[in-house]
Amino acid sequence: MFTYNLPQPLQQEFERVAQSLYDHDSTQQALIEAIELWLIQQRRQRLQSEARLNNQFFETVKNELEQNYAGQWVMIAEGKVQGVADHPEKLNELAPTALHRIIVPLGQARPKEVELGWQMTFA
Repeated sequence: MFTYNLPQPLQQEFERVAQSLYDHDSTQQALIEAIELWLIQQRRQRLQSEARLNNQFFETVKNELEQNYAGQWVMIAEGKVQGVADHPEKLNELAPTALHRIIVPLGQARPKEVELGWQMTFA
């Protein structure tokens, strides 16, 4: 349980709109939705930041990795190489808290990269 003081005009508008949308526990329901949306936004920003860091790092070290580890798979997360293996499945347990990872075969022609626009989360 937590208590916060909001600026009076913001609190009044929040309560008015919440009551017009919900019957029971209107303020609580609206506050839960607001916090959930804020958390989603923060996660999305972190994901974008990690993706940018990982992609920049990969572009910097790609040639070196392909020379040293041709025929193997590499995982990049948190802006560094997390591991190299013969099969991508061996890299699954690395960087468990990272939201973004790059797992790519080295020294092989790769298909054109495509941004799918969705993400998967494992519990």
